[in-house]
Amino acid sequence: MNPPAAGDLTERPVRRRVVLYLGGFDPQGPARYHAMVKAAAAARPDAGVTVGPRRRGDAPHTSSWTLRWPDGHGGQGETQYHFLRWDDLVRAQWPRSRWRLVALTLSATARMVGNGSLWRILQTSWPAFLALTLPAFSLLALGLLGLVLGSGWVALTRALSWGWGSAGLALLGGLIGWLVLTSAFTWLQSRVQMDWLMRSARYILRQARGQTPELEARIDQHAATLAALAGQEGTQRVDEVLVVGHSSGCMLAVSVVARALARWQGHPAQTRPVLSLLTLGQCTPVLSFQPEAHGFRRELALLRACETLTWVDVSSPVDGCCFALSDPTLVCLDGQPAPPTPAPGTPKCLNPRWVQCFSPQSYRALKRDKMACHFQYLQATELPGPCDVLNWLAGPRCLAAATAALPGVTDYRGLQRFGSPRR
Repeated sequence: MNPPAAGDLTERPVRRRVVLYLGGFDPQGPARYHAMVKAAAAARPDAGVTVGPRRRGDAPHTSSWTLRWPDGHGGQGETQYHFLRWDDLVRAQWPRSRWRLVALTLSATARMVGNGSLWRILQTSWPAFLALTLPAFSLLALGLLGLVLGSGWVALTRALSWGWGSAGLALLGGLIGWLVLTSAFTWLQSRVQMDWLMRSARYILRQARGQTPELEARIDQHAATLAALAGQEGTQRVDEVLVVGHSSGCMLAVSVVARALARWQGHPAQTRPVLSLLTLGQCTPVLSFQPEAHGFRRELALLRACETLTWVDVSSPVDGCCFALSDPTLVCLDGQPAPPTPAPGTPKCLNPRWVQCFSPQSYRALKRDKMACHFQYLQATELPGPCDVLNWLAGPRCLAAATAALPGVTDYRGLQRFGSPRR
């Protein structure tokens, strides 16, 4: 696993931290995530974390709040939590037409089949493959069922030969069939989260082809926010800057850190904060496996080689919307086997082991609810577990020190199918 960032700086107690949070492909804004942080703190009164009110951030497209926590020496530590917004860009990708959703579902799936990325996704994680393909396959099955039922109804009305009565019967059958198919579509959308999954996949495909200039500009803005934290001195100085990405936000977090690194490393190690990256429920291969995503793979390679970055990745095998315990930087090896000694910036993959954190009944309910499972990283568990995200956000140790004793998962193959993917 990667060594502590910036030498013994990671052993210093943290009294002031800045968190830069990038959420997933979610049209809901910071209010929802502020409420989740408050709920997680309220569920852990022993931690003594208090969450302040939400306010407009100083940097563009940010929303902020403050977390305070006991520093272990009779004082208080402080975390400035900045929600880096791109939810407005997500809402622009949220057309409400069902036919538009059907079209983009089929076209996005066809493109991923054609460029080979779906095959590599299947080799890496079959649950992620299923999540990406089930909407299109279900639509095709639904369409085929409609054709079969429609053909059978037409044949029946012709066989009866009732003249105008037959026409009326055919019209009634068509109306009933339309209602049945519409209900089936609504049920399908709620069960497989088609509206979220396929709009997200389509946007990622456009991002890989360089067709999202508005997103690139937003990433550059957030990278500037991160870079500006490197040289703060005096009362403004922070001990740790922790960049957190969740779901699709993990891809943005990678790009934000990579684009800020040049300015960050321009400051002496002793005067800059510890830089940490925490990715939760990452689905990075959806972008990195796209043949056109050359720039993003270069950013992954830059982080993999960075000696001053601590990267921790937390993902659960029961979360079907992520690439569980999969090193997202292996794609940078260009088909070569992983070296015996990991690169300094290689992420440390951790399993949250939710089975140990809930009662059997609650754990079964969590596994059945795909979206609840995907957001569990951001919420409190019933029982203490190995991955205490709240303590990492609001605690006296930086991410490297807080996770040093946790065993990382390497070479996990539990979800691979048909061999290891071509990196």
